[in-house]
Amino acid sequence: MNSPEDGGRTASQKAETTLVTAGRDTKAQKGFVNPPVVHGSTVLYPTADDLHAHLGEFQYGRHGTPTTRALQEALMALEGPQCAGVGLAPSGLSAITTTLLAVLKSGDHLLVCDNAYRPTRNFCNGLLARYGVETTYYDPLIGAGIAEVFKPTQGGAGRGARFSILRNAPIFRPLLRRRTRAARS
Repeated sequence: MNSPEDGGRTASQKAETTLVTAGRDTKAQKGFVNPPVVHGSTVLYPTADDLHAHLGEFQYGRHGTPTTRALQEALMALEGPQCAGVGLAPSGLSAITTTLLAVLKSGDHLLVCDNAYRPTRNFCNGLLARYGVETTYYDPLIGAGIAEVFKPTQGGAGRGARFSILRNAPIFRPLLRRRTRAARS
């Protein structure tokens, strides 16, 4: 099994082997092959001084647990040595909003399929709009017509032209839409 000390993947391992062994540290897990699922939010410290000095490996369950660390190590091993790190989000909405906030700036144009998750729409129509990001919703079955929805935009001062960013929902949503339309006909 792999451990964090060996970087997760050995040079001779194939991706398939890494897939089933990465993120496992049998020594730290007292011989168990799979990492335990840790459910918890409160982390206890030996002393109040340790708590205030943030000396624990984990500070709060939503900021990481041994389970999430094992998943991060497995993903980093699969990505290989060029991987700078892996961030996990507690929900799909958190992953979407964090990503959009990291890449969008005032004056940008965001394309979102019109069957996007309602909280994503609320985020785009609320917070992103207040930050000066324009969102256009499009039919995910638009095909080649998508080219007409893209438009050059003007970024912030001195940044020059910015272009549309496309955010599409998972592929099953357009399929569900097709079935829904067919059922209505």
